[in-house]
Amino acid sequence: MKISVLYLGRIECKKDALVRCDDQNAMIKSPMSAILIQHPVLGNVLYDTGNHPLYNTEYSLFTRETYPIREFLSIEDALESKGLTPADIDMIILSHLHFDHAGGLCYFKKTKALKNVVVSEAELKNAYYQVMTDQAGAYVKSTFDLDGIVFRPISQDTALADDLSLFIQQSHTPGLVGMVLNTQSQGTIITTSDSIYTRESFDRQLSPGGTINKTDQEFYDNLEKIKSMRDSYGAKLIFGHDYEQVLELVRQGTFE
Repeated sequence: MKISVLYLGRIECKKDALVRCDDQNAMIKSPMSAILIQHPVLGNVLYDTGNHPLYNTEYSLFTRETYPIREFLSIEDALESKGLTPADIDMIILSHLHFDHAGGLCYFKKTKALKNVVVSEAELKNAYYQVMTDQAGAYVKSTFDLDGIVFRPISQDTALADDLSLFIQQSHTPGLVGMVLNTQSQGTIITTSDSIYTRESFDRQLSPGGTINKTDQEFYDNLEKIKSMRDSYGAKLIFGHDYEQVLELVRQGTFE
C-alpha cells in the first residue's frame, strides 16, 4: 500500500471558526487536501476530493465570504502529479459531503469511481435533508448530487482490507468517516477529518468556535474517542485542516 497526501489549496478564515480563541480578528490558513491510497487489493482509492472548480458560482455568497478560497488546486492536477487521471481511481471515500471535501467529485463524471463512492449512511441522509429543507450550511447540493453517482453507504465501522478500515464519528457532521491505515514505514495512521481540525485543537482541547457541532460536548466526546484509538494503536494522527501538517506530509512524498 502506497499513500500520498495531496495538497488542494487553502481557505483563509477567522481562526475562531476552526479553533476557539479569544482574538476575534485572528486568521488561519486552512488547507484542502486528499489522500491517495494505491492498494494492492482495492486499487487506487481516494479519500476526499477538495473544492469544486466553479466555486465562485456554485457556492453561496455566505460560504464564499465566510470561507474564502485563496488558492485552488484541482484533484485532477493533483492526481496528474502522481501519474494518474480520475479514470484511474477505483474507489472514492468521502469523510463527509461538505463543499471542500465533495466538491471535486465533478472530475469523476463517467468514471468507475463515481459508481463506488463510500460515505456513511447518516452523513448521506443528513446532507440531503439539509439541502432539501433550505438548511444547507456547508453542503452544496450540486457538488454531490451528480448524474450517475452511486453511493456505497456504511452504517458502522467497516474494514475494507486488512490494512485499511473506516470508523464513524459523531462530530462535525453526523457520521463523519475517519480512516485507520496500517503502514509499513509509518505504523498506524488515523485520519480524524474535520472532527479535529488542527493539532493545536487536539493538544489544547479547543473546540471550534463556529456552529459546527451541535454542542461542545459532542466535540469533547469524540476527542476522547480519538485519544483512546491513538493510544490503543500507538498511532499518528492526520487532522482535517492543519496547514503545517499537510505541507509537511506533502513534502515527505509517497510512503508505504
